[in-house]
Amino acid sequence: MSVNTKEEVQIKDKLDFIGLDLNDIPDFLTQYMPLEFRPSKTYVEESFKIYKYIDVRDIQILLTPKNRLDSLNERYKLASSFYSYIMEPKTELDIIKHATILKIFKEMNIDKINKVEEEQKKLNNKIPFRVKYEHNYLWQIFYDEYTKQYFMLVTTEDKDYEAFFYLLKEQIKSFKSNKSHKIFVPISYQYYQNDFLKKSEMDDIQKYIWLFTKNWPNIYEVYDKNEKMSLQIIGSTYVYEKIKSPYKIKLESKEETIKFYKLLKALFIMQTELANFYKFETKISQNGGLEFLENGRIIEYDNLSKIIKEDILKYQEENDSLEVNIQTKEKELENLNKTCSKKEEEYHYLEKQITTYLEYKKTFFGKIRYFFKSKKIKQKQEDIEEIQEEKQEEIKNTFLQKEFYTIEDLIQICKKTDELQTKMKNIQLDNKAMQLKLNVFVEKIENAKKYLKEIDDHKKNLFDFWKFTNKNETLGLPNSSKTEQIQSQVLVKTFDYKEDFEELASNMDKMQKEKLTKQECDSIYIASTNMLSYIQKETIQEEELNKIKNDAITQGQINKEETFDIFGTSVEDKTKIKTLANKKHRENKKNMWKILDINQNTSKEEFEEKLEKIKEQIEHAIDKIKLPFDINVYISTNRYIKY
Repeated sequence: MSVNTKEEVQIKDKLDFIGLDLNDIPDFLTQYMPLEFRPSKTYVEESFKIYKYIDVRDIQILLTPKNRLDSLNERYKLASSFYSYIMEPKTELDIIKHATILKIFKEMNIDKINKVEEEQKKLNNKIPFRVKYEHNYLWQIFYDEYTKQYFMLVTTEDKDYEAFFYLLKEQIKSFKSNKSHKIFVPISYQYYQNDFLKKSEMDDIQKYIWLFTKNWPNIYEVYDKNEKMSLQIIGSTYVYEKIKSPYKIKLESKEETIKFYKLLKALFIMQTELANFYKFETKISQNGGLEFLENGRIIEYDNLSKIIKEDILKYQEENDSLEVNIQTKEKELENLNKTCSKKEEEYHYLEKQITTYLEYKKTFFGKIRYFFKSKKIKQKQEDIEEIQEEKQEEIKNTFLQKEFYTIEDLIQICKKTDELQTKMKNIQLDNKAMQLKLNVFVEKIENAKKYLKEIDDHKKNLFDFWKFTNKNETLGLPNSSKTEQIQSQVLVKTFDYKEDFEELASNMDKMQKEKLTKQECDSIYIASTNMLSYIQKETIQEEELNKIKNDAITQGQINKEETFDIFGTSVEDKTKIKTLANKKHRENKKNMWKILDINQNTSKEEFEEKLEKIKEQIEHAIDKIKLPFDINVYISTNRYIKY
């Protein structure tokens, strides 16, 4: 038997294994549906995001004379149907294709095909924990959005063809038996369908999870045999020191996914903006998912509102206590300051006394004059008033008590707590420094009195007095002295609209953030919207309120399922970079509807009361903000203006 005959026998045996007879090609292989697939140059093939169960009969097979590493655009451009490779050759190109497919048939590895078959049998019963599996890269299956058609792109310059032969084998078997057979495969060149979340929100989930686990997760859209989609998040987290453990989060509905996204977003905001208060830990749950803990508390979306309220009330109580203690410490500091001033004055009297004596001691009458003068000094020294304790002022709790609290409320109260804690530390340090200063003057006065007892020896002078009284002075504490305030004439700046307008806007923005409260800033923002006309009215008609509610519903701002928004008026986390006037910033975009607190049950009276509060806040804000310099204001109008 010749070599060629042996090769033909080998090829025939392998074709018999997959059930293909080149002399009797099945009809389904001769049928080709033209595609309108449009590959992108930015396609990244390594990222398989979608996994599905697909009927083998719904997949067309295309062959291309390229390598898998070549660009998708080149591979698809030269691709042609599988039938064009196995049909009777008529042209020179057909002969090349036929020779190529015979070579591929010759390289067929039956053992590898059997392994793929065993793998698919397992996948038919259960989706892997990590979703992706060992030989998923072999499945170069794509989906044409225009013709709604799946196709497999086989590169003839590769050496791994077991997935191709397995698919061909199952197609022949399925068409002959007229029975459906589905395989679990990744879909290349297809991103998330965004049925549950937006693309940006999917990216946010990966970013948020990385913060807590320090490992980048993979997110897959997985479709079961009934084409029901679930979002599956796969990753790993540290469970003990450097030991990692895998987790899998399976979200099977849009509602469940949105809750999980909101939970991650809320925890991300809390940990990044309130780093001194919150640091969340991760733990593998009993079902292999991911749990978030904070001080032993398991944080879930359903109990997040309750935890926020508990923490706000706790920090508010701490703030009340801090304000009382700060007020006490401020009074102590004030008293210490007064006492220290009196002691400093007393010391200077003693200093003046010794100076006077050294001047008068030269004559007998001078000593007599010194005697009477020192009596006056002593009497004045004894008349120093004792500092009386002032009654502690009552601390008023200005934080609004309400049924539900938001992340925005939590950030506000925690930042207040942080400010009070810092203020308390500074006052304690000031008190300590003032006490040390007071101790210095007390000791200097004591030394001065001892010195005066020795003054009659006529061996001491003023220099000796300073040296003696300062012998125990604490290093690093300078003597206090009254500083004179030198008033200099302030130059008036001339405002130039072309050169200074941008600087003015920037400075005014900083001033507003420093002097205005958040409520006042929100109220000013409302006045810049179409709500200004309603703010100027004394009463609101029911028809107008209904129109406002309809606008909110149209824009998706009224949530029928939740009674409130857990985030308050905050829309995005601080990592989101926006662009305003070609400048990047991280400031949160304000939401008019959340500031107005509009919902379907808002009454006319409630809305009018809200607008009245906004009006009051605007009036308060106007009194706080003043321009740093004078500006010439011009007006251009056709109307006559009476002055």
